[in-house]
Amino acid sequence: MKLLSDDTHPEVERLQIDLIRKAPVFRRLQMAVSLTKTTRWLSWQAICKCNPDKTHEERIRQYILHLYGDELLAERIAGYLKKRKESDDSA
Repeated sequence: MKLLSDDTHPEVERLQIDLIRKAPVFRRLQMAVSLTKTTRWLSWQAICKCNPDKTHEERIRQYILHLYGDELLAERIAGYLKKRKESDDSA
């Protein structure tokens, strides 16, 4: 089998892959969900760190754009958040 990682010993990599393959489906799904959550959290943290001068809404717009690559979606969500904030402020 071709190695997937340069920084992991080949035997350890084989063992990890074997354990993943033998894991029940629900456990593999848990691992996938956990990896997705962690990746999204790290992306959000990076955006916040790189854009400390931006508003929360601007950061969310950037996050959506980064996550989905969709300018229209990012603009729609930013508009929705702005309207929601304005209605909360006026209430």
